[in-house]
Amino acid sequence: MSTWYRITATPILVFLIMCVAASNIGLIGCISDPETAATGESEVLKSTKALTVYDGEESFQNRCAICHGETAEGTSTGPPLVNRLYEIGHHPNFSFHNAVNNGVTAHHWNFGDMPAIPNVQPEEIDAIICHVRDLQRAEGIAAGEPCG
Repeated sequence: MSTWYRITATPILVFLIMCVAASNIGLIGCISDPETAATGESEVLKSTKALTVYDGEESFQNRCAICHGETAEGTSTGPPLVNRLYEIGHHPNFSFHNAVNNGVTAHHWNFGDMPAIPNVQPEEIDAIICHVRDLQRAEGIAAGEPCG
């Protein structure tokens, strides 16, 4: 091996090792939860949070009623969800998940587009859907099986 090769290769090798080390440190930072690390909360406690049981009516009132009305009858800013257009055969449950997560372009009503609603867990959306389906059922709109 020539001296020129050792001199040139050494800084490159050092640079590559530094890059690998820096990427591993960055990866560890991405994997850890800063909120958990800051509060010292254990992973066991964090995992029990996922078991939250949501009250569909309460979640609906907190997240949806401002636009869709307290009993999903609609308001001047959002359509009625207790309407045949939203029965399960026309708007299956996944369409509600899609609306919450991604928003919806106005297509049935002239209320404007619905924005995505941030930070709603899938289990909470399921509870809201259950509540809306119960309201629909009470009005004689076919809404699938009653929720658990």
